[in-house]
Amino acid sequence: MYNKATLKKMVVDAYHADPEIVNDDALLLAYVWGRLGWNDHAPLEANLRRMPRPESVTRRRREAHEEGLIKYSKKALEERTEAFINERDSHSTHVPLDYKR
Repeated sequence: MYNKATLKKMVVDAYHADPEIVNDDALLLAYVWGRLGWNDHAPLEANLRRMPRPESVTRRRREAHEEGLIKYSKKALEERTEAFINERDSHSTHVPLDYKR
């Protein structure tokens, strides 16, 4: 539907329009979907079928960040890091390094 390069360029364009957009999933999706022709008068399902999935947009954001094309705010980076650690720990069976029997 939408290729990766197009979506990544839109993420970078969003960053240049307002760096805070890339820190908030809702703002980023509104920016990207708005530029792709979201129609407020069409049924929700019709719009969603035409738009790239949220996961695709956020993947392109991560790629743009990893490539140094955008930067997250310090607060957003801390929140994402904490969420990653919490998610990892909730699914992990690893033993902490300071574990004592």
